[in-house]
Amino acid sequence: MMIRHHDTAHSRDRRWHRPLIGLSPWKASANALASLAWIYDWGNRAAWAAAAVTALLFFYAVGYAIPNARFTAAQQERDVIEHESRAFCEKHGMAFGSREHTLCAVGLTDIRANERQRTLADSGIF
Repeated sequence: MMIRHHDTAHSRDRRWHRPLIGLSPWKASANALASLAWIYDWGNRAAWAAAAVTALLFFYAVGYAIPNARFTAAQQERDVIEHESRAFCEKHGMAFGSREHTLCAVGLTDIRANERQRTLADSGIF
């Protein structure tokens, strides 16, 4: 005799996914543990997938984003300093591109370098 899905020998009601009335407590516990194991397996897979994505994002940040951000910040600082120097020298009557304007910009660069050196010396870094 062959047992089919519609026979009463099956331990679960397939429509509602709940134990049938005649199921022993031990079999019900085993079925509950099997369901929990399935959830655990999928949770474990999701955790490993999240770890892999996190590792890829970390390597992207270390290899590309952080050095690129430093380069961009340094370029922006140079642009701001150039704009400040130009505005300062033009404010004092030196036309952009003239010899006086160039000497003024070089002088401002020296002043900034000396100030940076004094700040580092006062903080005890160098």
